[in-house]
Amino acid sequence: MAISITQSPQAVTPSDNPVTWVFDSTETAQPNFYFLVEVYIANPSTFAIVERHRVYPEFGGKAHFDASSITQRYADVNNQDTAQTLPSIRIEVTEYYGTTPTAELSVTSGDVLFWKARLKKADFVNYDYTDYYLTGTNTIKFLTLKPRGTAKVKENDLFYLSWIKDSNDVTITAKTYDSTGSLIDTVNVNYNNTENLNVFFCGVNTLINDYSLSFTNSAYYTVELSTLSGASSEVFRIELDESCQYSTRSRLHWINSLGGVDSYTFGLLTREKTKLQSFGYERQFGSFNSAGSYAYDLKDGTVIDYLKQFSKELEVTSDWMLQAVQNWLSKSLYTSPIVFLEQNEELYRCKVTNTSFDKKIQETDMVFQEVVTIQLESDNSLNV
Repeated sequence: MAISITQSPQAVTPSDNPVTWVFDSTETAQPNFYFLVEVYIANPSTFAIVERHRVYPEFGGKAHFDASSITQRYADVNNQDTAQTLPSIRIEVTEYYGTTPTAELSVTSGDVLFWKARLKKADFVNYDYTDYYLTGTNTIKFLTLKPRGTAKVKENDLFYLSWIKDSNDVTITAKTYDSTGSLIDTVNVNYNNTENLNVFFCGVNTLINDYSLSFTNSAYYTVELSTLSGASSEVFRIELDESCQYSTRSRLHWINSLGGVDSYTFGLLTREKTKLQSFGYERQFGSFNSAGSYAYDLKDGTVIDYLKQFSKELEVTSDWMLQAVQNWLSKSLYTSPIVFLEQNEELYRCKVTNTSFDKKIQETDMVFQEVVTIQLESDNSLNV
């Protein structure tokens, strides 16, 4: 007699991709056999049972259970303002069998951390949690698929970098450099927290005002992480954008497939449009006047409105961009359900309404530009 878990999700896994266990029993030939899977969630520390599922053997004595429909409901979206302690999941699998099935042996899985993210299938197949989970002595990437070396900001722009870590403290190091690559200034920011999902505000103004980092004569700056145990991150480079842009430039931020915050400036043009919808009716021509006579007066009108609805849209146009940037931007922005428009260093939730996109190719498309349509608030006129 034996029951065992033969496959488990990675120790840290995105919530909306498959979160799959495979288990095996030597007793599947017994009458009325089934596995009872009990799912436990700790949010953040104390485990409690949330669901029970009956699962039947699929391949010999093996069966599988995918908990992604559960984890996607218990994971919180990166809100950009505060760090998060990630929830954990575990399962207990019990074998039931007999003329009247009764509980026999059981096995409990290890704990799995999960965060709100959904990788594209091609990315999930190659996903390795050690690439993104800061622990031990590994080196990780920030939660963005933006092509490295292409990040650009102006002085007043907001910019975010997100990462996942264990409970140990982290030191964030920001450095500024001039155009020759010579170091100008360095600041170290200590993140003394136990939360797992972290966001660092690293726009120019934030680094100047909050951390006194000098940007005098600087051309770019870098951000990197380190821990006392020897873990570290990639060195993320951000260029200072000195290009001329229209006064109507627009900057968008969105939650990407890794659960981090991506940003891009559409620097060429923003055009505001308003769509109108009228609600009215046509009434009969002629009516009784105050003297009791039936009169015809063109001033009363016959086709009238009683309500107007109007919705505002923005059409934002980018400057010319590299193929790698266009490929990343279109796949990341248009497929994100959470997008923000930056105005006066504040973020306003909006909706991108583009329904398709092309992956541009340098050899055939030559130059690349993106036009994004954003739906903002809707409103009504007075109802008469």
